[in-house]
Amino acid sequence: MSTPPICPRCGQDRLHPYRFKSDGAKFSLCTECDSLWWPETGTDIANALFLDDVVAAKLGEEGNPWTTRVWADVIEPLPADG
Repeated sequence: MSTPPICPRCGQDRLHPYRFKSDGAKFSLCTECDSLWWPETGTDIANALFLDDVVAAKLGEEGNPWTTRVWADVIEPLPADG
Protein backbone atom coordinates (compact mmCIF):
# COMPACT_ATOMS: atom_id res chain seq x y z
CA MET A 1 0.00 0.00 0.00
CA SER A 2 1.46 3.36 -0.99
CA THR A 3 1.45 6.45 1.19
CA PRO A 4 -1.00 9.11 -0.05
CA PRO A 5 0.62 12.33 -1.27
CA ILE A 6 0.89 15.43 0.88
CA CYS A 7 -1.68 18.12 0.06
CA PRO A 8 -0.14 20.48 -2.50
CA ARG A 9 -2.32 23.36 -1.28
CA CYS A 10 -1.53 23.42 2.46
CA GLY A 11 1.25 20.86 2.93
CA GLN A 12 -0.25 19.92 6.33
CA ASP A 13 -2.02 16.61 5.67
CA ARG A 14 -2.18 13.82 3.14
CA LEU A 15 -4.82 13.46 0.45
CA HIS A 16 -7.40 10.88 1.44
CA PRO A 17 -9.84 9.03 -0.83
CA TYR A 18 -13.51 9.87 -0.28
CA ARG A 19 -16.80 9.53 -2.13
CA PHE A 20 -20.18 11.21 -2.13
CA LYS A 21 -22.87 9.02 -0.59
CA SER A 22 -25.52 10.23 -3.03
CA ASP A 23 -23.86 9.18 -6.28
CA GLY A 24 -20.61 7.42 -5.36
CA ALA A 25 -18.46 10.09 -7.06
CA LYS A 26 -14.90 9.62 -5.83
CA PHE A 27 -12.45 12.40 -5.00
CA SER A 28 -9.30 13.11 -3.01
CA LEU A 29 -9.63 15.33 0.04
CA CYS A 30 -7.25 17.09 2.37
CA THR A 31 -9.03 17.01 5.71
CA GLU A 32 -6.80 19.81 7.01
CA CYS A 33 -7.69 22.53 4.47
CA ASP A 34 -10.80 20.90 2.89
CA SER A 35 -9.31 21.00 -0.61
CA LEU A 36 -10.83 18.53 -3.04
CA TRP A 37 -9.60 17.07 -6.33
CA TRP A 38 -11.52 14.97 -8.83
CA PRO A 39 -9.60 11.90 -10.06
CA GLU A 40 -9.56 13.09 -13.66
CA THR A 41 -8.03 16.50 -12.89
CA GLY A 42 -4.86 15.50 -11.08
CA THR A 43 -3.71 17.17 -7.88
CA ASP A 44 -2.14 20.38 -9.11
CA ILE A 45 -2.99 23.40 -6.96
CA ALA A 46 -4.74 24.99 -9.95
CA ASN A 47 -7.23 22.08 -10.00
CA ALA A 48 -8.10 22.27 -6.30
CA LEU A 49 -11.67 22.98 -5.25
CA PHE A 50 -13.03 23.58 -1.76
CA LEU A 51 -15.23 20.88 -0.29
CA ASP A 52 -17.87 23.39 0.87
CA ASP A 53 -18.30 24.76 -2.67
CA VAL A 54 -18.60 21.31 -4.24
CA VAL A 55 -21.06 20.06 -1.61
CA ALA A 56 -23.20 23.18 -1.91
CA ALA A 57 -23.30 22.78 -5.72
CA LYS A 58 -24.18 19.08 -5.47
CA LEU A 59 -26.99 19.91 -3.06
CA GLY A 60 -28.19 22.87 -5.10
CA GLU A 61 -27.52 25.31 -2.28
CA GLU A 62 -25.61 28.53 -1.86
CA GLY A 63 -23.33 29.32 1.04
CA ASN A 64 -22.39 27.04 3.91
CA PRO A 65 -23.80 23.53 3.34
CA TRP A 66 -22.98 22.44 6.89
CA THR A 67 -25.60 24.39 8.84
CA THR A 68 -27.96 21.40 9.05
CA ARG A 69 -25.63 18.47 8.29
CA VAL A 70 -22.20 17.02 9.02
CA TRP A 71 -19.65 15.43 6.70
CA ALA A 72 -20.92 11.91 7.48
CA ASP A 73 -24.32 12.90 6.05
CA VAL A 74 -22.80 13.65 2.64
CA ILE A 75 -19.39 12.01 2.19
CA GLU A 76 -17.56 8.94 3.40
CA PRO A 77 -13.93 7.88 3.44
CA LEU A 78 -12.79 5.08 1.19
CA PRO A 79 -10.12 2.52 1.91
CA ALA A 80 -6.70 3.73 0.71
CA ASP A 81 -6.95 1.43 -2.31
CA GLY A 82 -10.49 2.75 -2.84
